[in-house]
Parts: sequence; C-alpha cells; structure tokens
Amino acid sequence: MTTDKKHYYQVYLEIVLKGADFVFGFINISHIPYKKLEELFRSQVRHERFLFDDSMGYFIEEELYKKHKQYLDDEVPITFDFNLFDYSVGLSSVEISKYKKDYYEELPPLLE
Repeated sequence: MTTDKKHYYQVYLEIVLKGADFVFGFINISHIPYKKLEELFRSQVRHERFLFDDSMGYFIEEELYKKHKQYLDDEVPITFDFNLFDYSVGLSSVEISKYKKDYYEELPPLLE
C-alpha cells in the first residue's frame, strides 16, 4: 500500500451516550500505533485489506476492554464506563491543504 501524501489521518475514539444517539465526545488516539490497533480489533476485522478499509469503525466493548485494560487505561485519557457509554474507534482524514493547524510549536512567551 502506498502512502497518500495529500491527506493527514486521525484515529479517534467516539463516545456515545447509551440509549440515545448523542455523541458525548471524541478523543484523538492517533498516538496508538496501527499494529496495536490491529491487535485490539483483530476479531472485528472481516474482509479489510488494512484497518478501517471496509469498516466504519471498531467497537470497544467491556470484554475487549478487560482483556486490554492496562494498555487502554495507560493510553486513553478517560475512565471507561460501560453502563453509561458505548465506545467505537474510527479513522478520519483531511486534505493537507485544508488542514487547520490545531497545535502550537513552541511554549508561550514570558509574561511582561
């Protein structure tokens, strides 16, 4: 597979309130390597040539969470609550030319 130099990609955790179609929030988890995501979601991969190829996303259900609890607790900055929320992981992209920078490259200047 070739790298697409026209896009940036982001892996995100979507948090949805159970019983409602209300998206509570998104968390960028792009720091998690693709190989680890493949390990986490291998049982949900059906016919994809690569992760997210033929899928809208993958689900973090309580059983998967318990199996990978230490890793997920270390890498995802939330406390999972399976009584309150459903969790899924997806991939989004943005054209590099349309990407609006959302970070600083240096610390703020000293106060005067």
